[in-house]
This record gives sequence, structure tokens and C-alpha cells, in this order.
Amino acid sequence: MKDMCLTRIVNPALRRAVTLTEVTTGVCTVTVLIAMLFPAMGEARRAGKHVRCLANMRQIGEASAIYAAADADDFLVPAHRNAEVGPTKAHNYVWGGKSGVGEPTAGEDPTASQWGTAAGRGPSTRPLNRVIYGDVFADHLNDPGLFGVNWLDDTELDLDVYRCPGDYGYTGYNYVSWRDGKLTSYDHYGNSYAASTMWIGVAGGGCLLSSNSPFLRPASRVPVPSLTLMYLENSGRFAARRNYGIDGCSSLSGADAVSTTPIHGWHGRDFEFNATFVDGHAAAVFIDGHLHPQPHLGRYPESSNWSYLHCVIWRGPDWQIDTLPAPPVLTNIPCASGGAPDPIQ
Repeated sequence: MKDMCLTRIVNPALRRAVTLTEVTTGVCTVTVLIAMLFPAMGEARRAGKHVRCLANMRQIGEASAIYAAADADDFLVPAHRNAEVGPTKAHNYVWGGKSGVGEPTAGEDPTASQWGTAAGRGPSTRPLNRVIYGDVFADHLNDPGLFGVNWLDDTELDLDVYRCPGDYGYTGYNYVSWRDGKLTSYDHYGNSYAASTMWIGVAGGGCLLSSNSPFLRPASRVPVPSLTLMYLENSGRFAARRNYGIDGCSSLSGADAVSTTPIHGWHGRDFEFNATFVDGHAAAVFIDGHLHPQPHLGRYPESSNWSYLHCVIWRGPDWQIDTLPAPPVLTNIPCASGGAPDPIQ
């Protein structure tokens, strides 16, 4: 009996060797399954980031409505306390977020960034932060701490509402400082999202710019809230500018006026970007430069010089940044600080 059991255990006839062909077939099957699974997993991750980014933008839209309801000027996009000074592009970012570390004004010191606390643009100064997070940010402008530790802490805040999970940084435009810094928009500017800002004015002594966008404009004076962009993934802000210099709109200069480079969205599709609209909803929009509508289509004001009016109409099939035909709103931003010197009469 003992011998029979041993025989049954070791008898080669009761075993079948696995052939090389079968091993190869199994490996190939697993490889094919993995190859099929990985793209699906990648697409699922992209979809998850896209959804989370849209949720952020809806929350920012809701917070902006709360801000406007309490604001004496009825501004949806909060105006920074030093909005009239510094680089004009600062207005796009400093309505909310943390301290950025991009473009230091002194060497490569991130605490000396023009987007940071030392430049007066820390998280305590960004108005929408108070609506979303409450009064939890101390102003460290004059209190850098030992070795600038407080300024550095302001750059390391985890403010998820302002960080798009798909934000991987520069996406194909000519902003050299952002490109060369190799930083996400969140880390460079302190914000993954940019406000929609456009202004116009006639160059000359004492000139002040007027808002031709939701920025520095009362919410009640935006004619088409459901189509007008209020905030945009930062990568999309550059896509909207692609056509600006094509037909003689020369307020922007050089490569900043016309770009032939594809602008990559953060969610897997070129020229597609998440946006928040003035009415508060968030959606993906396709932006490959603004359209150039024909003059005097009824909803635009008449102009003695269509080429000028043409330059300040920025819109696409389901979006717009300009607020025509509503008249422009005068701001306290001097023309010398930037913007397009285009009259709109």
C-alpha cells in the first residue's frame, strides 16, 4: 500500500509537462490583457482629474457669487488690493490661491517670487481665500520668520480648490519664465486657474483702462452670463490669444501676438480647457484662438473703425470673454500698466 501511494505520487504518467508553447501562449495572453488594461486605467485617471477640476471650478464659481453678493461693487472676480500696480498679468491669478514661487525678483530664491508673500501677493491678500477657507491666513509680508520660513510656508500650502489635478504646467505658449521654471501653474503663480481679463483704453496722459470683460465689472452688467467665461484653466488663457495679432491687432507684440504652437489642455485633448462661466456653471470648452465675427451683426455697437472693435471681440462657438454690447466699465488701472490701447466708441 505504501509503495502504491508513492507510485501514484511520483508516477510521471500521472503528470503532464507544460510545454513551451503553452507557457508562451499564457505570457502573451497576460501581456495582451495588460496592454488592454493600461490605456483604460490611464483614461480613467484622466477622467477622474477632469471631473475633479470641474468640481473645483464650480466651487470657485459659487464662492465668487457669494463674494459678489457682499461686495459693494458687485464684482464676481475679486480685485486684489494692489490691483492697480505691478505686472498687469497679476490680475489673472491673485484673486485666490497660495504664494507662487515662479519668476523670483532676486536670483532663484522662491520666497522672492513676484507671485508670493514678499511681493504682497500672499494667500492672506487673495480675496476669494476668505470666502472658501475663512480667515485662516496670517499676513507674513513683514514677518518672514527665521530664514524666511513663514514666506516659505505660504508657498507650500495645500489649497486643493485652486489646484487642478491635471495641472502639469506650461502647455505651449511663449511665456518663457513659466516654461523655463518647469513648474505647475499652481506652484508658479499660486493658482491653476486664471480670471478672464480684458481691458481697453486710448493711450495718452492720464489714461485709465476700462474693463471689457467680467474682471472689475459688476455681475449685473454682464450681458450673457451663461456664455461669458469668468475663470479658465491657465493653459486655456493662452489659447484664446492665438489669433490676436493676425488682422492688425498690435497691442500685443512679437510672439505674444500670434502663436502657431498647439496649446495643450491638461486633460488629454489639445485646445480643450475647463472653464467657469459667469452664471456659475463649469464646463469644458474648445478654444483655438478667438473668432473674428463680421462687423455690425446687431449685437455689437457701431464703430467708426471696425478694425478696433474687431480686436476686442473675443469669443468662440459656445464661449466669450468680452462683454459687448455692454459698454466698458472704467477702472483705476493706468494704461501704462498694460492692456490694449483700442478705442471702442
